[in-house]
Amino acid sequence: MAGRGRKRLFTDQQLIKLHEQGLSDREIAEKLGVHQDTGAHHRRRLRLEAHGCRRLFTDEQLIKLHEQGLSDREIGEKLGATNSTVTIHRRRLGLKSHYGGRRFTDQQLIELHEQGLNDTEIGEKLGANHSTVSVRRWRLGLQYQGRRRIFTDQQLIELHEQGLKDREIAEKLGVHPSTVFSHRRRIGLKAIGRTKRYCAPRNPWSEFLAFNAW
Repeated sequence: MAGRGRKRLFTDQQLIKLHEQGLSDREIAEKLGVHQDTGAHHRRRLRLEAHGCRRLFTDEQLIKLHEQGLSDREIGEKLGATNSTVTIHRRRLGLKSHYGGRRFTDQQLIELHEQGLNDTEIGEKLGANHSTVSVRRWRLGLQYQGRRRIFTDQQLIELHEQGLKDREIAEKLGVHPSTVFSHRRRIGLKAIGRTKRYCAPRNPWSEFLAFNAW
């Protein structure tokens, strides 16, 4: 009796039936109420190939979401799968990555770029990250456009001629004083009414005490 092994809780037929349903070792073990290693051992003994973790989606579902321009992360969120799982099956199907997600068309980007918007502003309009816009713009051969100014040189000159300081001009134009400062210097306008450095008033009594302390 001592040499007899522990009695198995399932038959080979039960394991084979579950394996034929496409279940993985972990899923078979859960069904049979045994440890995963036990199920795997008897599967190998029966010369049955291992099934990976069952996919939660079909190729058709992945392709459909990929055609909508979603990234692997976004597809994974839709299908309840990890990024890596989506990536593996996307590559197997020969589908290219959409990086951060393709929420807009090339034509939409071109039209907004022609309006003079920069990458950040285009991203805000299209609901995309500015880096995504930057990559797509570069691929389309469109030039980088810096941050748009919300005032013209003429507006700045007119306010400067009124005798306003940089801070006052900035308040009028709704920008930071440093922005006004840089553009004023660029077009050769002198600063108006620069504030003098503050000095504390002299106290004769303190000076007298300090002198007599010597």
